Amino acid sequence: MIRHALALCVVTPLAVGGCNDKNAPPVSPTAPAGMASAPAAAAQANAASEANEASETILRAEDDGKAVEVARGGTVTFKLVSNSGTGYVWVPTQVDTNMLAQQGDRTSEVSSDTPGSAKLDVYRFAAHGAGSSAVEMSLKRPFGSAPPARTLHVTVNVR
Repeated sequence: MIRHALALCVVTPLAVGGCNDKNAPPVSPTAPAGMASAPAAAAQANAASEANEASETILRAEDDGKAVEVARGGTVTFKLVSNSGTGYVWVPTQVDTNMLAQQGDRTSEVSSDTPGSAKLDVYRFAAHGAGSSAVEMSLKRPFGSAPPARTLHVTVNVR
């Protein structure tokens, strides 16, 4: 039994790694027909990633009062800082749904597990109609009738 285990220990690396024969023919660096090489595939992935980043406009609280240009089909993403555990969250309070369609619900990006730490409330909107519209985001509690603690106004121009 032990001999079989030892034999497997010796044979397995050869089977997995193959033999290291210096006289073996070189492996062709070209990919089979219809498949891109690894560097070409990486370049295509990077180009696609850059195109996605270029079509996404990220807005933060510092952009209050600004106007932004967005191509039709692009994404407008709001990433707004709030504090966990306070009950206050950013919510869209004015959006022209003929121009901007909200993509899913609010998500959060947290930087720490510490209670009360800063987090980002994230909203994504798809720009699907041409024109110009004001967008208002409010930092408020989703319950009760208290006024917002802060309001952000941005003009979005979809071309």
